[in-house]
Amino acid sequence: MKKYAVFFAVMLSFLLPAQASAGIQYSLEHEEQIARVGDLPLSRTLLDIFLHKQQKAAQASGRTLTLQTILQQLLDDALMADYARTHLSAEQLNPENRVAFAASVERHNRLVSLLRDYFNDQIVASVNALPGNNFSSLVQWNPELNVERLNALIKLQPGLTIDLTAEQKTAAAGFAVLNTELAEGGNVSLLDIYQRQNVQGRLALQSGNLDYLQQQTRLYVGGLYVLNWSKKQLSAEDWQALQQVILNQEHRLRLMESMGINMDIHDDNSALRARAATITDAELRAGYDEHKDDFRVVERAKVRHIRLADQAQADAVVAEIRGGLSFADAVKRYSIAADKDNGGELGWLKRGEKDRTWLHSVAFVQPEGQVSPAFRSPQNEGDVVYEILWVDERVDGYLPLSDEGVRYELSHELARAALQQDLQTLQKKLRNEANIQLNRRLKPQS
Repeated sequence: MKKYAVFFAVMLSFLLPAQASAGIQYSLEHEEQIARVGDLPLSRTLLDIFLHKQQKAAQASGRTLTLQTILQQLLDDALMADYARTHLSAEQLNPENRVAFAASVERHNRLVSLLRDYFNDQIVASVNALPGNNFSSLVQWNPELNVERLNALIKLQPGLTIDLTAEQKTAAAGFAVLNTELAEGGNVSLLDIYQRQNVQGRLALQSGNLDYLQQQTRLYVGGLYVLNWSKKQLSAEDWQALQQVILNQEHRLRLMESMGINMDIHDDNSALRARAATITDAELRAGYDEHKDDFRVVERAKVRHIRLADQAQADAVVAEIRGGLSFADAVKRYSIAADKDNGGELGWLKRGEKDRTWLHSVAFVQPEGQVSPAFRSPQNEGDVVYEILWVDERVDGYLPLSDEGVRYELSHELARAALQQDLQTLQKKLRNEANIQLNRRLKPQS
């Protein structure tokens, strides 16, 4: 247990501030019991399961992941989730999503994924020990299952909704796709599979896609096998705790979304909008001065060009210039533009010009003194040409703070930072107030 004592001494040094030490009790007896927060026990096995799942991703990104990190995550998840359950509405905790997978399906899939990764070798060995090395001996498909029956049960009805009617739900619930002892009740119904789908999957089933139904049923049965097998390997306490941790992670995410954090960019983020509206002119000025380089733009560029009729020749000319041919000589030799005798000069292209063309946009992203790739003209009609550019000089500037786009982007970035600070403040408060039990063997020696 000495290594555990060192482990938790390090963990506590960054997990809990000194003033929170009164909330730590060293009361857990069994060596497997590492921590408890509220009613949630966190065993060494539980920590190992989550560490195993996250370790590959961490290594791929060059991060170091330890049991201390996992323990901190799970404790924070529990504290934040408990706060969410007491401060969010039922609608915020369990938002209806008619397009994506149901939350219960996401939790099921998460649980299956965790356990399959952790017990992978043993599970594979147990499946290989079955007759035929697969699940066939554990299931019995309904002989009445066919496309005609599928359509008769849940075919898409005329109208503006893809929801099943009450009659269809009843019929689908009463039709067993297959029988198996792996499923609660001894069978997997058509409604079970339908309710596990996102909108594309539901449409596939309502369109009579029998292959898709059978594929999804096999996946579900495979997941049930993983859960049934794994449940026998874990203690009842760990089994319940594992499901609670997954629920905690979901509720922590709901809390963050309610605070305007970690939302999909396509979602309406009212919390972010509201916070952005409170950003003062002084804060905008300070933020602009600090991040001014983010608003650097090309004000003007002095450009020459070569115009060609086909891409093969244009690519060859680019290669020739890169091989040593001067741009000026290439203009004379190859350009079909009227200005070839003037060296292909386009002059100064300016950002604010009212009659700016697509060449402005291309030129402004090219470095000085380098030949560009060949660019196809964007029109759909008329003669298509290919342009090669050379920027002799460019002058950079900055979008002003008065620019509407700058103010919008900056106010929202400052608001995001403020919302993140709100989250950190709440997390610190919850840690300070937490009552956490640790194994008594981990108590630092005075």
